[in-house]
Amino acid sequence: MKQIFISILVGLSFTAGVQAQDLPKPSPSASVMQRIGFTDVTIEYSRPGVNDRTIWGDLVPYNEIWRAGANKATQVITSADIKIENESLPKGNYSLFIIPISEKEWTLIFNKETELWGAGDYKKEMDQLRVSVAPIKASTPAERLEYHFTDVSMNSAVLSMNWSDLQVNLNIQADPTSQVKVNIENALADSKEEDKWKVYRSAASYARDVEMTTEGLEWIKKSIELNSTNWYSCWVYSSLLAQNKDSKQAIAMAEKAIVIGIEDAKKNDGEFSYEERIQSDIDGWKNN
Repeated sequence: MKQIFISILVGLSFTAGVQAQDLPKPSPSASVMQRIGFTDVTIEYSRPGVNDRTIWGDLVPYNEIWRAGANKATQVITSADIKIENESLPKGNYSLFIIPISEKEWTLIFNKETELWGAGDYKKEMDQLRVSVAPIKASTPAERLEYHFTDVSMNSAVLSMNWSDLQVNLNIQADPTSQVKVNIENALADSKEEDKWKVYRSAASYARDVEMTTEGLEWIKKSIELNSTNWYSCWVYSSLLAQNKDSKQAIAMAEKAIVIGIEDAKKNDGEFSYEERIQSDIDGWKNN
């Protein structure tokens, strides 16, 4: 009896040891994250290889739903509301599925059920968003499935999926406007009175870069009301006026920026290095 008991213990120990093993997977896990404005977009997926197989239309059949990777369905996680191909996707976690279609646009699906292993239990009624995108020929064939971000700006990026000889690109837009306004109010509250013009100018400069023209004009006007003798503030103001199709006032403000810049440089026995750049803006606006 004692020998049997020991044998059982040894067997249980061996079984527990096997279950605890963490072995390499043929399709290793990966993740990629990109911040767009204030929004984090994360892709979690497994990377199958080509392994001398025909992928599209064979391993991944046409006209059938695919988990956009291997193992657990590919996950898309966004920390705030975004737009994908100009369609709204609320903040949250989603499974990504793809229906590839030969020589036509593919359907990409963002599904609210995030614990699916493959596509077997996929339910269409759980879809949050469907978009259609045409794949393109990849510049370089990808042996392993890969997701990556390109063309990243302060409010947009392109999410690409590459595998074998094809690439699928998704345009993503994130609107940081509301968070920007909160951050500006917080910065103003924490700033000394004599520094508030800098906060407004920084906000206006950002607004110019992302073409938030209305808000930018409001902020730069407040900045110049507090300090009208800064050449960079005048240049930012001129750019926003030009964005607002007011070329005449934009030119006048840019010319003022040059005058102030030259005067400031002379005080330090130097030259105003931005004169040529601002003059180029003026010349361009004159031709509009």
